[in-house]
Amino acid sequence: MGDQKNLFLAIGLSVAIIIIFQFLFPQQTAMSPQIQNETTQIQPSTSIDQTQQISEGITKTKEEIITLNNRVSINTPSLKGSINLRGAILDDLVLLNYNESLDKNSKKINLFLPDQTANPYFIELGWKSLANDSTHTPLPDLNSEWNTTSTSLTPNSPITLNWTNKDNITFKIRFEVDENYLFQVTQEIENNSTKTLEVFPYRLIKRINLPDTINFFILHEGLISLFNDELLEKKYKHLSADCSVTQQIKKIFCDQKATGGWLGFTDKYWMSALIPDQNESINVNYRHNNNGRDNFRAGYAGQIVNIQPGTNHKYTGKIFAGAKVLKILKKYQKIHNITRFDDAIDWGWFSFLTKPIFIAINWFYGHAGNFGIAIIAFTFLMRLILFPLAHTSFKSMAKMKKLQPEMQRLKETYPDDRQKMQQALMALYKKEGANPIAGCLPIVVQIPIFFSLYKVLFVTIEMYHAPFYGWIHDLSAPDPLGLLTLFGLIKWNVPDILSLINIGILPIFMGFTMWLQQKLNPAPADPTQARIFAILPFVFTFILAGFAAGLVLYWAVNNILSISQQWLIQRKILAKKND
Repeated sequence: MGDQKNLFLAIGLSVAIIIIFQFLFPQQTAMSPQIQNETTQIQPSTSIDQTQQISEGITKTKEEIITLNNRVSINTPSLKGSINLRGAILDDLVLLNYNESLDKNSKKINLFLPDQTANPYFIELGWKSLANDSTHTPLPDLNSEWNTTSTSLTPNSPITLNWTNKDNITFKIRFEVDENYLFQVTQEIENNSTKTLEVFPYRLIKRINLPDTINFFILHEGLISLFNDELLEKKYKHLSADCSVTQQIKKIFCDQKATGGWLGFTDKYWMSALIPDQNESINVNYRHNNNGRDNFRAGYAGQIVNIQPGTNHKYTGKIFAGAKVLKILKKYQKIHNITRFDDAIDWGWFSFLTKPIFIAINWFYGHAGNFGIAIIAFTFLMRLILFPLAHTSFKSMAKMKKLQPEMQRLKETYPDDRQKMQQALMALYKKEGANPIAGCLPIVVQIPIFFSLYKVLFVTIEMYHAPFYGWIHDLSAPDPLGLLTLFGLIKWNVPDILSLINIGILPIFMGFTMWLQQKLNPAPADPTQARIFAILPFVFTFILAGFAAGLVLYWAVNNILSISQQWLIQRKILAKKND
């Protein structure tokens, strides 16, 4: 809540600029209903709709659930978990490289959880037959007990699950996994019967019960997909309102046709995604129903295939389940030709700024080994890029300061004639080449950079728990040593309602640099404006106290560089005056 309040305050100070940028650069991520209506009609017979087989009853812990059935363990440098042999469900996955908090003894991140836990989240895959199929051959379902070729899945040892029905038709699922977060999954049918099998494969992700979300308006959490080169983002409330199984007519985005692409559910830092063969034509479905519990589903169905007696059929695809690390996403995007897979990270409306900003900071991090140093280096880079604009602005401000005695004389000359005074001031500005508005230009340019950097710090996993030096252990979180804890001397949890005044050391330093920079500027002629400008450093100190420490670090360093540049320019111009 503290982040939201502070961000609202900051946006209030710059809303006009944000509106202008939104007008110039409108969001172009979600597919419009008109385009969808032309391209995504689908045959309902090949969808992920199914009779629900979700268990009900007392909520249990994951540890209690995973002991109830035979399982294949998953062990990689990045993942640990298991596949339930009852139903061949991928429902247990832990991210080994990430903890829930900065405490090293805190729990690792649980991505997938089995049914009957508080928030089940898992991947199901299998085959379906058409409603008018007359062969009536049994297909594996969530109650089928699969056999396995091995009890452990590792990057060096794939496993194959198999199940044979009464007609001697064998169904196989081969799992392979790399060292990060990508599974290669192959479904195979060996038809050793005398029947012709007419089926289609399906794969889906289920989230049961509404997951805990940050519910922050600048962050998307929920359904995400990329089909037909259109990024679709829908919150859970949109799935329940638009894609309910009880609705005869659903919104167009609930059913689509596509070739390739990907789909899944995204959290702030983590994601699960189904990735079909990029040359495969699929039918995509998003569904919600509630039989006592919310059930969100996202998945796809492959094409109908006829498998003759004595033949077999394979169906391939991939599953991503893990942290949204840009380097890893781009690697998969390049190697497997997955369209815009790096857009799984919520870059936001200013993606034309957030992506380059992150790439630059990450490049500096690769050389410095510390994200705090990388942010400082990025600040220097921004000052270098904006140097001509800032130089022009500071020169104009220095001239304004130089002209202050003359401006005061004009006020005294025309105390009761404001129009003549303004005319005289304009003539003076023109003669000396001063521009009173020029001082605002660097701030106008900095605001979108500021919010883009805030977005980068907020959504990128690379910044998650990234330390700086001293007391800053997480650059993506506010300065932990606040005024109300006597900068760490008193240990207590400050209530959210008091977070605005719990100012840390870094925000105080930032406020001081802002005050010092303001002292170099010419005082506004209007007394009311002068008073407003005088309190701005204090206002921004309180506002930025709840922002990420990395953002405050950027602003403080930027102020220091501005002070240095401004002081040198003023010294040069004022020296000319004395010559």
